[in-house]
Amino acid sequence: RYSQRGDRSPRMIGKARIKVCGITRAADAATALAQGADFLGVNCWPGSPRCVTADARANLLREIPAAKRVAVTVNPSVAEATALLAEGFAIVQAHFDPTKAECDPKALSAAVGPARLWLAPKLADGAEWPADLIPLAVGFVHDAHAKDAFGGTGKTSDWSRFAQLRKRYPDSQWLLAGGLGPDNIVAAAASGADFFDLNSGIELAPGLKSAEKLSAVAEALLKNTQS
Repeated sequence: RYSQRGDRSPRMIGKARIKVCGITRAADAATALAQGADFLGVNCWPGSPRCVTADARANLLREIPAAKRVAVTVNPSVAEATALLAEGFAIVQAHFDPTKAECDPKALSAAVGPARLWLAPKLADGAEWPADLIPLAVGFVHDAHAKDAFGGTGKTSDWSRFAQLRKRYPDSQWLLAGGLGPDNIVAAAASGADFFDLNSGIELAPGLKSAEKLSAVAEALLKNTQS
């Protein structure tokens, strides 16, 4: 098992960084880390089929280096976000709808600091990215829009908008999410992405990761780097 201090050296796959999201099992955490994952996301939102309860998270987090732990949640309050960091997570990834008042990203940023916050605004196709979010967090997750869900749908996101956002805000970390897997990861990299958020595209079922699919993604990225 990993110590509480964890492994703070990133293991990039080629030139790419990888976050494997929706980790529910220690075995999947070990597989993802062995393949070079830079971050592992644990879903803490009860509305997700990949949610890990607080009681179960304690054992799961022992298997993940401290610096690689990302708490994935929806509309977290300041109290919830600070509690997740106290629980042992390094980063809070907050999904929210910026058109509603269910989440206050400015308050989250003030409480936990931009360096420990990733924001994942839920935006309809063609909607303008809220520029006022940029100073609030170090990282931003660009996912496909789904009317009744917050990520993890398997839908492909708008890669062209992602490329534009990376160019417009080059000092931010931009994570590309949305149905990424062995069949499209090289094409996603060709669009300019170098930080990938993997979830449903490497699963056998929600919360059950496929070692074969994850290995295929890593192999494809390495070959793409070498070619």
